[in-house]
Amino acid sequence: MQVAIIGAGPRGLAVAERLINLADDDTQIDVQIYDPYAIGGRVWDPAISQNEQFLMNTVIDQITLFNDESIENGGTPYPGPTMIQWLKQEASAFLASHSEFTEHYSIEASRLTKPDDFSSRGMMGVYAAWFFEWLTRRVRPNQTLNFTKQSVINVVKIGTMFQLELADGAQILADHVVMALGHSDDHLTEEETAFKAFAAQHHLKYVTPTHPSEADLSDFHENDTVIMRGLGLSFFDYVAALSLGKGGKFTRDGTGELVYEPSGHEPHVIAGSRGGFPLHARGVNEKLSGELYQPVFFTLSALNALRYAGNGHISYNSFENLIVKELTYKYWLNRLDSKDTQLTHKQIEDFKKALLTGKHLNETAKQFGLTHVPEFDIELIRNPARDLPEKVDYAAWFLDYLLADIKDARLGNKNAPYAGTFDIMRDIRDLVRDVIAQNYFSADDYEKFMTRFKPLDILVSVGPPLERVEQLKALIKAGIFEVTAANIKVTTVAGKFEAHDIRGQRFQGNALIEARLGSTDMAISRNPLVTNLKNSGMFVQPLRTRDDGSTYKLGAINVDPKTFEVIDASGVIIPHLYVYGIPLEGLKWFGTVIPRPGVNTVILREGAWIAKRILEQT
Repeated sequence: MQVAIIGAGPRGLAVAERLINLADDDTQIDVQIYDPYAIGGRVWDPAISQNEQFLMNTVIDQITLFNDESIENGGTPYPGPTMIQWLKQEASAFLASHSEFTEHYSIEASRLTKPDDFSSRGMMGVYAAWFFEWLTRRVRPNQTLNFTKQSVINVVKIGTMFQLELADGAQILADHVVMALGHSDDHLTEEETAFKAFAAQHHLKYVTPTHPSEADLSDFHENDTVIMRGLGLSFFDYVAALSLGKGGKFTRDGTGELVYEPSGHEPHVIAGSRGGFPLHARGVNEKLSGELYQPVFFTLSALNALRYAGNGHISYNSFENLIVKELTYKYWLNRLDSKDTQLTHKQIEDFKKALLTGKHLNETAKQFGLTHVPEFDIELIRNPARDLPEKVDYAAWFLDYLLADIKDARLGNKNAPYAGTFDIMRDIRDLVRDVIAQNYFSADDYEKFMTRFKPLDILVSVGPPLERVEQLKALIKAGIFEVTAANIKVTTVAGKFEAHDIRGQRFQGNALIEARLGSTDMAISRNPLVTNLKNSGMFVQPLRTRDDGSTYKLGAINVDPKTFEVIDASGVIIPHLYVYGIPLEGLKWFGTVIPRPGVNTVILREGAWIAKRILEQT
């Protein structure tokens, strides 16, 4: 049996591991992995120099590539070291015997000693390379496992088999194909195409949406004024690239505050986004690797009760109210633990009991006299500038906003009033995934979910390491960066890029960076494999019908959500052709995670299910 896995990232490796380790001794299996980047995939490729500098946003104690006992229906686990255990036990010897990895990684490995450290992206790729070597040692005489560093550009069904076409023209046959694809590059929008042409015409600089590690910033220097659109994770990569990457240094002064020492080669950067605020800093980690918050209000039983009352569906408003109540509950618990409530021990205990039965928890807090403590205001979290006077010094206010975020994040991802509350969004993701997978929403309410909940979740729960937000603050104080107010719009004026925001501020620059990855929409993907399978009718987008009869398409590739097998344009399942991970965003929820030990992590869980299904059909 020949199995082709397209994608050598954590998802592809997860399927390969289960195939090799779960196959019976008498099962002949040939596993071939294809990827134009190194083992570990595009995001983590250690050979890309920027990946030595860019940080992961998950601490090393919460990263693994190994199945464990927590994986639901995952088969017999073959445990191995988490990333922190690997760094302590294996990394030094592995790096010493692999000269293809630069000295940077040996130096980095020696300083990554604490569970709450963040490693570079490239170090994740080194861990993946070690994992692949470990897996090759698991291969038995009736098995093969190989990696080909090349793209697959097409898959054609031939009878019960599949023919893969590689970028060099080679053609490979397989009985099963697993497409564990990552973020795709997209065709440029009409606006982006116009900006690219304008930049070429006026000798300006323009960086289209791409992985920041692959953006060529060598020509950006001290004479440039750069407008940057996007304040998400890619933005923070550019923060590092245009400061540390230009020779600057961050140091701490006598008070412990981070300050920036410019090299003199940094461009001036004006950054903004529609929302107007960077992602919240991740709270300093206080959780054990497998530790999850257990919700009190946002529970399966509560969701099912709402679904029953709604004749099979729940409204988006009911869903959000339940999550906000859970967040509010956690916020007030953390406020009590922070000892700024001025309540007696008995009052605290009574308040905790009252929170469990209260309908409006902010009102419950007021009843206990907590009027001097800010209430949990979800709309203010969505828009922190909501109540700002028109004539406020926005730049000074924004620095204060960053300082407050930094101080809060330092209090930890369990106990900080906000960072500790926001972190529970990570811990309840599987329940949200179940809501999506089980179609709790009507098509109308699912649209609301995507436009209301998704941006909120990203804003509060997927942010960068605290260090990156500190660096942004230091760069603003050094006059290198500035951040606009919300609703940044970019136009072209008199041979320059011009940006303006909701507060009427205007900025001009000779460079524009789109600080974001491509969207997860197969309709605009320029990945040749996705394009060819779309054109052949094998890939289609799921269709949803609103209450008024109108329809919309999801950006995902349509698959059977139970088996991950592709559903083609005629609505027929294509047996043995699988897709999972990022190309399913929209059909499934939040697959853009790194595997975490001890929590039934989605990547390893779904990878195991696919591998087991393949093995059952031998």
